[in-house]
Amino acid sequence: MDSGVRAMVEAVDEARRQLRENALPKARESGRDKVPEGEEAALLRALAELVESAGELVGVMAEQMTTNATCRTYAVAGRRLRDEANNLRGDEKLAAERVK
Repeated sequence: MDSGVRAMVEAVDEARRQLRENALPKARESGRDKVPEGEEAALLRALAELVESAGELVGVMAEQMTTNATCRTYAVAGRRLRDEANNLRGDEKLAAERVK
């Protein structure tokens, strides 16, 4: 594997590992109190930024794919991820407005 691709794969794997080892256990804690209203938007913002970053990576890599079919796959995936990041940002704004 090309060292640049290996570094990207390792970075994505590390982000996934961090989520699974740190965020998910916190979210799954039994008996966890409800999230305070003032904090609801913060997680949506963080998720939007994560999804947006993934979309950026996929979008940049689309141009570097060898086959047209794979290039299209990456381009579509990048667009979908960016769209979902925008959806999350909209939801974040709504959550923040509810607290005002």
